[in-house]
Amino acid sequence: MKIYFAGPLFTPYERDYISRCAKALREHGLDPFVPHESFKPAVPPETVEQLIGRGLITREQLQKQPAIELVRELVMAGTIGSKELGVEIKAPPKSCFDNDFGAISEAKAMLAIINGTEVDDGTATEIGIFYALKQRDPTKKGVVALHEDWRTLDRPGEGKGLNGFVLGCILAMGKVVYKLEDAIDQLKAWQAELEAAGAETGR
Repeated sequence: MKIYFAGPLFTPYERDYISRCAKALREHGLDPFVPHESFKPAVPPETVEQLIGRGLITREQLQKQPAIELVRELVMAGTIGSKELGVEIKAPPKSCFDNDFGAISEAKAMLAIINGTEVDDGTATEIGIFYALKQRDPTKKGVVALHEDWRTLDRPGEGKGLNGFVLGCILAMGKVVYKLEDAIDQLKAWQAELEAAGAETGR
């Protein structure tokens, strides 16, 4: 079953966590689309050589880390600008929307990470888009929201708590769970329902 994996992916830690969760989904026979895995910009060889020549990266670093990650670190540190390098380190808005909307359209379910002091705005948008598409497509099962952030579990807590509208949207077509294992169980149950109904699961 095709699943859209929504969640913030702006730091190495967020991307690593989502990638590890996606690996667990795949091990259970699920097929997650992970946005940051779909955007794989390449750093031209001449740019790599230029950076090495300027002493900004080393060949030893390249053996341990992809060139694009090293370039991102340089840009984040203000050492060099992405325009100067001629390298796109993040997807342009239109291609980001087109790519992700297409994947949401094909997905039969969504797993959304809702950790943080408030739900990430992109994740909230993706949840809303899935809800709208589900109204016309009975094979779309719903959204499982994974909430593992103790800061927002109890009010007043340290965060704002889950936005009521976003939470209501999730609960109208799915559920909130607090462990990845529970999310996997729900997704597999939906997959079994689709298979029992003879619906195309996207695999």
